[in-house]
Amino acid sequence: MRKRMVVLLSLVGLLLCGCQGGEAPSGAGSGGESGTAGMADGAGASDGSGTEVGTENGAGAADGSGTEVGAGAADGRGTESGAGTSDGRGTESGAGAVDGSGTEVGAGTSDGSGTEGGAGTSEHSGKDAAAGEEAVQGGPYGQLSLCIPEGWSHETYSTDSAESYGNRYGIRFHPEGAAQGYVELMYEEFFGVCGTGLESRDAVIAGNTVSIGTYDGHPYWNFICFQGEMDGVVAVAYDVGDWWGTYGDQVMEILDTAVYDPDIREGGAWIFKEDSEIEKIGLNLSLRGISATGATLVFNQYDRKAPTGSLQFGDDYVIERLRDGKWEEVPVVVVGNYGFNAVAYVMAPGEATEKELDWEWLYGELEPGEYRISKGVDDFRGTGDYDKYTVYAYFILN
Repeated sequence: MRKRMVVLLSLVGLLLCGCQGGEAPSGAGSGGESGTAGMADGAGASDGSGTEVGTENGAGAADGSGTEVGAGAADGRGTESGAGTSDGRGTESGAGAVDGSGTEVGAGTSDGSGTEGGAGTSEHSGKDAAAGEEAVQGGPYGQLSLCIPEGWSHETYSTDSAESYGNRYGIRFHPEGAAQGYVELMYEEFFGVCGTGLESRDAVIAGNTVSIGTYDGHPYWNFICFQGEMDGVVAVAYDVGDWWGTYGDQVMEILDTAVYDPDIREGGAWIFKEDSEIEKIGLNLSLRGISATGATLVFNQYDRKAPTGSLQFGDDYVIERLRDGKWEEVPVVVVGNYGFNAVAYVMAPGEATEKELDWEWLYGELEPGEYRISKGVDDFRGTGDYDKYTVYAYFILN
């Protein structure tokens, strides 16, 4: 019987200024250190010292120090939307706005004590997340990416890593210096949750409809399931309660930069199907480390009381490929006769038993496609006294 995972997660709150930001409202500038009361798009203004701080849209201007401020404008504190702004400290802001310290804050605005409009600003960061690092993890079902700003740490993991469960792969991120907890964006083919104590709501993240699940009414969500074009992508939070209050809003801004490209695929993936398990003997068969020339067989004997004897398997196997809805044995590359060693490997009761499998000598390098490996298993009680079973491990190759 296949074990179900109950995901009770705690989510990370992250320090982000956002890779995607909205523009600050035109004409919404605030009074600056030079005494300018505000700036209107296309209207130019002068501060108390006679320095021109407002610019005509599309024209560009220079302040008293000769710094070009682009098509927008900025005073010492507030900023007006435009193609780029700079305060009197000579910092070029590119496509966003600059606060009083000359720090780029994205397409929105920030005065250092709060934010005004736009999804790309944060009082915690004050920096444009686009200047951060792009975290990318490829896998058999598509490529995931996130924009990770300065002040955050992240790790990626593949389907073959120790952090992976089944075919899971993804990106983990958390504030630098956090003692524990992280948020994980992953691809999970089979994501199951427990309904007890669960509250869910719909939202839109990264342009996709999502379902946000929260357990037991605590202030942070536990999981987010993406839908539509990002179906199969899930975000989960682990042990984030200690810092969620500070960084919770920034988690959503980071997730809003998520990109999933199902057309960029790499590696192989094991697929669970009904005949991958034999409940009568408490056994299922999976794969890891899948390549075009081999994989690792994983015999999971999860119910030690189910077999009537000891479970054993040999070296023999068959690989088939799915073509036009039918399973066909892959042609062998061996010329002449071939055979397998007559050996019996005994599975550890109640544990997982692994066996490396190199099929290049027999089948060569497999082409991209959907395959299955069949393995014979004996429930051995004594000489001439055993039951024979066949279990299958399905996989895809990209």
